[in-house]
Amino acid sequence: MRDEDKPFILTRYGRWSFKIAPRNGEGWRQTLIWMALLAPITGGFVWFVSHNPEGTAFHIALALYVAAMAAWSAGGTMWMKARADVVDIDELLKLKREAERKSRRGR
Repeated sequence: MRDEDKPFILTRYGRWSFKIAPRNGEGWRQTLIWMALLAPITGGFVWFVSHNPEGTAFHIALALYVAAMAAWSAGGTMWMKARADVVDIDELLKLKREAERKSRRGR
C-alpha cells in the first residue's frame, strides 16, 4: 500500500506514545465501522446486567466485558497501525536540530 493510500496517520511522540487519526474519508469510514462494532459488546453487557444486577453472574459478565473491551481496543490499534503512515516526531526534531546546526556553521 502506498503512503498516499493509507487511511490513517500514526504520529509517534516517543517509544511508547503515539496517536492514530483518520487521514481521509476512507479512514473516517473505517473508524466509524470500528466504533459500530463496540455497540453489540456494550449493548449485550448492559442488557445482561440489567436482568442480573448482582451475584456471581454479574462478576463473570463484568470480567468478560473487560476482556472483550481489551481485545477490541488492542485489535483496533494493531489494525490501524498496520494501515497508517507513520510520522516520527523525534526523528523530525533530530533533523531540525541538524539543519539548525548546519545553518549556524554557515554564518
